[in-house]
Amino acid sequence: MPDRPKDLPDSPAVVPWYHWVWVIPAAMILRLWLATLRVHSNVKSIDDRAGPVVILLWHDKLFTSSLIANHHFSRPITALISTSKDGAWLVAFFRVMGLTAVRGSSNKRGAAALIALTRTMRRGNHTGITPDGPKGPAYKFKTGAIALARLTHSPFVVLGIQYRHCWRLRSWDRFALPMPFSRVDVQLIQEPTPGPDEADEAIAQRLERSLNETSGVGPN
Repeated sequence: MPDRPKDLPDSPAVVPWYHWVWVIPAAMILRLWLATLRVHSNVKSIDDRAGPVVILLWHDKLFTSSLIANHHFSRPITALISTSKDGAWLVAFFRVMGLTAVRGSSNKRGAAALIALTRTMRRGNHTGITPDGPKGPAYKFKTGAIALARLTHSPFVVLGIQYRHCWRLRSWDRFALPMPFSRVDVQLIQEPTPGPDEADEAIAQRLERSLNETSGVGPN
């Protein structure tokens, strides 16, 4: 089970070093699983030469995020991952898959995570955020990603993912696992940098609609 330093109760949970004995083999199996998927995208790649972007996707589609990110973006990507025990395991797998992470959420270490992500974006990294994480409600857009885009003057890329065939876990988001050799449909939609006169709530509603449409999410 992931550990949390006893003298720092609000620090992120981490995976103990001895668990890497099976984390790495499990990640290799994950790589093989992802390699069987048939990904169909509306674009070959995102032209990110102008600067970093804030990548948005729903939490239930995180399973294929590293595969899609590595194929469609040329800049390094830093993911925002929760400070929870589940987040610790996700960070461990992301590290093996070539993605880095900043720990935080709207509930814990939010300000510290925002500062850290701002720094990584100013160094040229994209940021990946699940705006309904870490605990939902599912498909409801929280405004943290908008604050980051404003601070860094960065546009968004909506990453809509649909699985033709998948299994669903009994989690708050009904986390989706695409079946091996199944088809994955991907849509990447570029959205502008938040305007100074546009309210965060209006931006959140617009991006939520875009994510739902591209991810095949029906009306709530």
